[in-house]
Amino acid sequence: MKNKIKLSAFCITLGSALLLSTPCYSQQHSHGPVYIKAGETTEQIIKKAASVTPSPRQYEWQKLEFTAFIHFGINTFDEVEWGTKNVDISKFNPAEIDVKQWVKVLKDAGAGIIILTTKHHDGFCLWPTKYKELNIAHTPFQNGKGDIVRDLSNACREAGVKFGVYLSPWDMHEDFYGSPAYNTFFLNQLTELLTNYGEIAEVWFDGANGEGPNGKKQVYDWNAYYKLIRKLQPKAVIAVSGPDVRWVGTESGYGRQTEWSVLPGNSSDQEAIAANSQQAQGDGAFIPRDLMDEDLGSRAKISKATSLVWYPAEIDVSIRPGWFYKKSEDKRVKSPYKLVDIYYNSVGLNGVLLLNVPPDKRGLICQNDVEALQGMRYLLDETFKTNFAGNCKATASSQKKGNEAEYMLDDNYDTYWTTDDTLSTASVEIVLNGKQTFDRAMLQENILVGQRIEKFHLEYWDGAQWNRFAEATTVGYKRLLRFPEITTDKIKLVIDQCRTNPTLSSFGVYKAPPEVTFNPGSCSFPDTMTVSLECNTDNSKIYYTLDGTKPTRQSTVYTGSIALDNTRSLSAIAIASDGKTSLPINAVYSKAKYAIEYKTECDKKYPGSGPYTLVDGVNGSAGYDDGKWQGFNGTDVDVVIDLGRVKNINKVSMNFLRDINSFLFLPVNIEFSVSNDNKEYAPLGKITNDENQNNKSVEIKSFSFDAKNISGRYIHIKAVNMGICPQWHKGAGDKAWLFCDEITVE
Repeated sequence: MKNKIKLSAFCITLGSALLLSTPCYSQQHSHGPVYIKAGETTEQIIKKAASVTPSPRQYEWQKLEFTAFIHFGINTFDEVEWGTKNVDISKFNPAEIDVKQWVKVLKDAGAGIIILTTKHHDGFCLWPTKYKELNIAHTPFQNGKGDIVRDLSNACREAGVKFGVYLSPWDMHEDFYGSPAYNTFFLNQLTELLTNYGEIAEVWFDGANGEGPNGKKQVYDWNAYYKLIRKLQPKAVIAVSGPDVRWVGTESGYGRQTEWSVLPGNSSDQEAIAANSQQAQGDGAFIPRDLMDEDLGSRAKISKATSLVWYPAEIDVSIRPGWFYKKSEDKRVKSPYKLVDIYYNSVGLNGVLLLNVPPDKRGLICQNDVEALQGMRYLLDETFKTNFAGNCKATASSQKKGNEAEYMLDDNYDTYWTTDDTLSTASVEIVLNGKQTFDRAMLQENILVGQRIEKFHLEYWDGAQWNRFAEATTVGYKRLLRFPEITTDKIKLVIDQCRTNPTLSSFGVYKAPPEVTFNPGSCSFPDTMTVSLECNTDNSKIYYTLDGTKPTRQSTVYTGSIALDNTRSLSAIAIASDGKTSLPINAVYSKAKYAIEYKTECDKKYPGSGPYTLVDGVNGSAGYDDGKWQGFNGTDVDVVIDLGRVKNINKVSMNFLRDINSFLFLPVNIEFSVSNDNKEYAPLGKITNDENQNNKSVEIKSFSFDAKNISGRYIHIKAVNMGICPQWHKGAGDKAWLFCDEITVE
């Protein structure tokens, strides 16, 4: 569903929810917009911002923290991100499909909602819609009787997981796309999805708005879509191009370090906002706009607002490089540690993580993805199973009766600590149950009262003085912090700046499992090299193997740098003194087959696995960013390899990657020459690339030269770059890339 082109479509359709679905319950805490009157001071506006709260549906959604996307459709079988208007759906037949496996895998990982791509931009529908023929009923799947929307919604309901739908507004297949009739068609399809499949928890719209078969673009009737959803599924949040949930602005899984859920609700049509403010269904005031700035809700931003709204961030990312399954990406699934890092930078930054996990052509989630999710869940569960501050003694510099500091340590979100209304700074000292060692912290504001904290820090007592060890800005529903190990029996939380009196529903400190790192990581080397292993936790033992097998307590104990003189697959685990165990990590160290000299240098962004990438015997995948390819931006590839002695040469080959959507082209030609002394070279020949460069398929192309019993020690290879992207290309005039990998000599 996503790629670089599509991001621009998101940018122009994202917007602030200028009005939510429920009216204000009180003057102090508002679910709807808060209006700024002319002449109000900055301090008055700041106080109003502190009173904005989520609607019930937004609050229920925020509590889920982690949700899942399922991208599945005809694109799965074509192995593309975006299909075409003329897709062949006869190949759609996931013979081993098991939607209950999807649900179990994602529920076990912690996902609270599963959102299905019921229809992507190509127009193919995963349910037997009566409004178009390009649907699952016209495929071989289950003899035309299949309905994946039905099956998945039922499986979610049975497992106690919420179900959501993605319905692409863009439909490149429909002839009447780009006309008023399309909005009626879209409403009819929405009605089918919202009335035939039980409760829908989230309706997910992106802003893609390409051309239909007639060359026209559609003017979407967003307000009609929202009105229908509110009528048929009143508990559902409408996400991204919708009034309840906004897109964070990237598809990396990483949110802002300062993430406000209270944003300016600026509009050029204040009369429309006012008219809608008296209605339960107030979504007509939603105005799409760009919300990708780094700063969305600071004092400087809201001081200029005409209204304020609650509009939280959803942070999406795929577990693979792409959004639909591709076999070539099976070895490029994000690691458990990467997924945990994403978790801290999404859920831990006041957002909700939306993680895409695409099933394969069989209709199953690939085992590599399953294991990555299991590893992520293990690390999170092991980290947060013990709160060392739980139910400990807390003393606050100020506290309101009924909202004492102890309530932030009682594991109950509904109770919270707050101060007198006049205070915007405060501190809480927490006495732990003896000395504890920890490296994570968690804070939660009570967002049912509002989001208020702007800046805070944490200190520990070393027996003589207080020492700062962590600091951050916003908290919101959840803030997670990581830092080096701290051992202490007292902690101080200091609120440095707050919009009004602060609230905290939860506070905790935790200890994560150890993590092993290799220095250096996977790479290639000429003759010998050494690798050192490091652990982020003191008093941990590291165990390792050199054959790629999983280490155990019976494996070799690491005591110092490991010397390598041959290709090795290194695996390691760490076991901490408290018994917590890391996940195994792996690295491959490949000994180069030949020496190599570069006449031209590769781009620093794409160095592959180092200077011996081209001769290490490890082939790159179809993914240009897999760390195996060297990239040359606008320059030729010009190298000399040294075979070590004069040898008979029968064949020389070199691999290149073509992916013109990523500006990667094949070479114009390749020249080969040979020498015994690296001074005088005799030409072997030249290969001219006569393939059409305007080929959009991603392909690894091997260029080979048959040498016919030529002898030599040095082989000079020069691959000529086209220099700049051609006029027909979207990057016309920009530098073209050459991506090369393995050179082999037979």
